[in-house]
Amino acid sequence: AELEQRQHSERAACTEIRIELGKSEQHLDSLKGQRVRFEEDQRERERALQETRGQLTTADDRRVEAERTILQSNSGLAEAYLQIESCTQHRDELHYCHQQLTAERRTQQTQQETSRKSQHDLDEQRHRLELRINQCCLERDTLNERVQEDYEVDLAEAGTPLDTNELEAMPREELDTEINDLRRRLSNLGAVNLAALDEIEALETRHESLASQYQDLVDAKESLARIIHKINADSRRLFTESLETIRANFQVLFRRVFGGGQADIVLEEGIDILDAGIDIVATPPGKQSLGISLLSGGERALTAVTLLLAIFQYRPSPFCVLDEVDGPLDEANIGRFIDVLNEFLQWTKFVVVTHSKKTMTVANTLYGVTMQESGISKRVSVRFEEVTEDGHILPEALDRVPPPATDEPPPDDEQAA
Repeated sequence: AELEQRQHSERAACTEIRIELGKSEQHLDSLKGQRVRFEEDQRERERALQETRGQLTTADDRRVEAERTILQSNSGLAEAYLQIESCTQHRDELHYCHQQLTAERRTQQTQQETSRKSQHDLDEQRHRLELRINQCCLERDTLNERVQEDYEVDLAEAGTPLDTNELEAMPREELDTEINDLRRRLSNLGAVNLAALDEIEALETRHESLASQYQDLVDAKESLARIIHKINADSRRLFTESLETIRANFQVLFRRVFGGGQADIVLEEGIDILDAGIDIVATPPGKQSLGISLLSGGERALTAVTLLLAIFQYRPSPFCVLDEVDGPLDEANIGRFIDVLNEFLQWTKFVVVTHSKKTMTVANTLYGVTMQESGISKRVSVRFEEVTEDGHILPEALDRVPPPATDEPPPDDEQAA
């Protein structure tokens, strides 16, 4: 019994030892986990320390760069201060120069005003002197005329000094005889025009001026003749080239529109090409050659449209407006007219004012005026797909028209395609 009790005690002791061993192992595992966490925390702290050191290094670099930038900014600021000081000094110098120039300008204005007054006084004195001179000249001329009339002596010649010794040596009777002879000869000469030489000089000057003007007119006439000749030559050349091109276009379009026949543009013979008249000769298929005035209304209209398009083909433009040119045409000719217009659509857009429903059906867009109620007209704008095959406008297109305007009703519906 003692042995069993002892075994039981030993078993209990072993159990306690095992329990303590389990606790020790559990505590050891806990310590190992703590050590692992401590090691991870240590590595995290070292990594954070490295990052902090890198950030510190970067901050030091930025601080150095900022200090360098501050030094450069201070240097630039110093240079700016120096430039400002220089500009201020230059501005003061310019202001001083401006003040000096202003003072000089005022001085010059004062001098100019003084000079102007002096000039005005001198002009008045000169005017008075000129009046006095003119008065003296008039008095001199009056005295010369009186002496000439009373004594028949020209004072201009009388001013020539005479040889008094020669006159004193001549006998009195001989002197009287010579005087009477001279008076008789002077009387026989009649009135003497003393201004003839001046008139001759004036006429010669006028003749030279007129001769120069006449030569200028002759040169201008020759220059104008050359220019007119060149213009006429260029006009004949351009007219001939244009006429031949339009003539060829007209012949081709006429045969295409009428399905055959012939047409031509004929100039009047025996007259200059710039003054000659132009005849349009058209021969539809199955008919004789006739002038355009002898054709039927539809043929004449279609021929005129063909000629117009031939001219338009020679010198096309982006847009062309045709106002009811298909009015005299029947359905067949309207179809030909539409076919020709379609050939021109590659370089020209047509605006056609028409009453023909067939013409409207081939348009891309329709604009027109219609009257659904008496005395009330509506403006209509529809697209091609909004028009039926027989030329009627769909009702939904009419619903989009703007508010009606009370106008005088048109004679009938008119559309612009």
